[in-house]
Amino acid sequence: MDRKLERKLDDALNTEYGPTAEIAFKQLVSSLKDASQIYFSPVGGYINRVTVSWPAGCNFLVEVIFRHKTVQFIPTPDTGGTGNKGIALDNFTETLNPHWPIRQNDPIEMYIVNHDREFDHTISAVVHISDKREFFR
Repeated sequence: MDRKLERKLDDALNTEYGPTAEIAFKQLVSSLKDASQIYFSPVGGYINRVTVSWPAGCNFLVEVIFRHKTVQFIPTPDTGGTGNKGIALDNFTETLNPHWPIRQNDPIEMYIVNHDREFDHTISAVVHISDKREFFR
């Protein structure tokens, strides 16, 4: 594809559908401990994408939960997320699309539970907030 055309296409997509804010989370969690990291949304709109990365060695023992204020929105109840049940993977990066409404200055929490008896783990995530709901990406 022609570079100019590619740039115009990228600009058009980012203008209409691109995130207006990104929040990067990164948290080290000690063996058999839990940890929480909270950031406040710099803009209002929708949390359209959350990308979470579990490094190799997590062995499905490190659960991740995202909350808006006190309400868990990842994982959602229809995917088994109730109470303090989270998503636990190994050597994998997952992108989720919650389309969750949020207001400026609302808290977003990444809560992690490490069930691993031997090792500490670091979980990274990026929350993408856009002023429009994104359905096609």
